[in-house]
Amino acid sequence: MKLTHSVYLVGSGHFGISHEFDSSVYVVDCSDELVMIDTGAGCDANTIVESIRKDGLDPLHLSRILLTHCHSDHAGGAYSFHESFGCRVYVGAAEADLLEHGDERDLALDVAKKSGFYSRDYQFSNCQVSVRLNHDEDISCGSLTFRALNVPGHSRGSFCYLVDLPEGRAIFTGDTVFAEGIIGMLNCKGSDLSDYRKYIHRLADLDVAMLFPGHRVFVLSGGQSHMDRAIESLGLLQLPPNFI
Repeated sequence: MKLTHSVYLVGSGHFGISHEFDSSVYVVDCSDELVMIDTGAGCDANTIVESIRKDGLDPLHLSRILLTHCHSDHAGGAYSFHESFGCRVYVGAAEADLLEHGDERDLALDVAKKSGFYSRDYQFSNCQVSVRLNHDEDISCGSLTFRALNVPGHSRGSFCYLVDLPEGRAIFTGDTVFAEGIIGMLNCKGSDLSDYRKYIHRLADLDVAMLFPGHRVFVLSGGQSHMDRAIESLGLLQLPPNFI
């Protein structure tokens, strides 16, 4: 599904584009290469590949995977795409070992299964990491440069990716912040409201037009105002609105 001149939504359980366990999976056309933001859970990667083809893109041009974090719905498909297309896999340094070696308990997948978000037979596929990201690193991909912003809160290694597209400034936020200022707190190890309060300011004053989160709706204009609502709410006494 083409969303803008450069951005395609190729997977999403919420929108029924791919497997029900999948987060939103985006592909960005960087002229001579394609970059994937998150991969879905890995249950049916072929459906995502077919979506890429239907959008008129060549999956053989997939060169990099930028993971927002290592929860299964976002990172479980990394192994499949890495093996099939040789994509380099980028992930926050704080969660790289989880992607490579984490078990269900490490990944909070055991709690997620108990809570009904995955079937009991779902298995996460660990994946070799190509690049361990630190805060404020630049990633050059074809004609575009992505700025990697570490914003702990949803998880310790949660990253957002800021990029100036030909059609305007965009950010891919994973589960850190959603439209309408909603945040992604979980009741499990690694998710921390105090981290949210400490680091959410890294999303301030970015002048973002387009907001592409890991679930729910995307925003094609005025994206900064949605992030500002989350920033403001995390400075108040009451708990901010949460995604689950």
